[in-house]
Amino acid sequence: MKNEIILVSIETLIDRAASGNLVSFPTDTIPSLAARPDKGDLIFLMKGRS
Repeated sequence: MKNEIILVSIETLIDRAASGNLVSFPTDTIPSLAARPDKGDLIFLMKGRS
């Protein structure tokens, strides 16, 4: 899996998340990760957790 940061519009971010990709976005305090519920394992994989 290739990891890279790409700045995109909110529409693109939503489309990529809806397509099953893991996405990251800024919040007031820390960056957040999001994925569809059936792709939640991507968050654990990215964070190196099981």
